[in-house]
Amino acid sequence: MAVSREDVQRFLDGHRRANDVTRAETHARLRTLTVEESQAEYDALCRVWEAGGGPVAGREALDRLVLRDRLALRRRLARLR
Repeated sequence: MAVSREDVQRFLDGHRRANDVTRAETHARLRTLTVEESQAEYDALCRVWEAGGGPVAGREALDRLVLRDRLALRRRLARLR
């Protein structure tokens, strides 16, 4: 099945628009969260990550990246208080 350049462009444009809407909705919702709600959501996301454990190639490297990102986020949140 041949796909035209215009079809691919329309597909990508639609995904970009959907991403923009989703991002705006997420930002609007996050702005309404209290510090406690934000922390609870962050902790829940961390639990999901940790529950996905199991043997993964390069797990140590992933753990270092997670730790780096968590520290960066906590620093950013601390500056906002």
